[in-house]
Amino acid sequence: MDRIKTNLPISSNSLSEIRDYWVNLRQNRLMPNKKDFSPAAIVRHLPNIALVDVFQNPLRFQYRLLGTRITELAGRNATGKWLNEELYGDRTNDILWMYKKCASTRQPVAVREQIQFADKSWLNVDVAAFPMSDTDNEISTILGAVDLTKTDAKLPSPGSTFILNWQAVKETVMSSSLRDQHSKKAECGEN
Repeated sequence: MDRIKTNLPISSNSLSEIRDYWVNLRQNRLMPNKKDFSPAAIVRHLPNIALVDVFQNPLRFQYRLLGTRITELAGRNATGKWLNEELYGDRTNDILWMYKKCASTRQPVAVREQIQFADKSWLNVDVAAFPMSDTDNEISTILGAVDLTKTDAKLPSPGSTFILNWQAVKETVMSSSLRDQHSKKAECGEN
């Protein structure tokens, strides 16, 4: 699979809000501690999340939890399953690439790609992986998130994956309006 690095933002509002929650949890650390994670804080996004346990030596991944939207899209519930050939067959390396990248860099990774779940047509999805730790430096869990790509978003060609700029904020009328409000408050000394 071709992976094309882009400066494109995540298109999904749900994934963007999960990203913002993760950034807030992280504070000044490399990644947030997983004990700080509260599902109640992002309850409306729970259908789109996956909690993935990270095991070292050898590096392996296991789904601790999959949201109902993910299981609905996939047509199966893989909670408790290892991310391996038994689960993903010949697509295993493509699936694991994002998780391995997140685990090795201890940084978020976001991609846009076409996927085909069992007995389903091809879907365009944005997928993100956000590292969490038991300590300040050792990744133990990945907060994953999946959502359908917005219809107006730029799509990769079949067989390609866009690596998204997970930090980029998509420009919308609302974000411009909020930015203007923030600027006015700053000018008035309200921040």
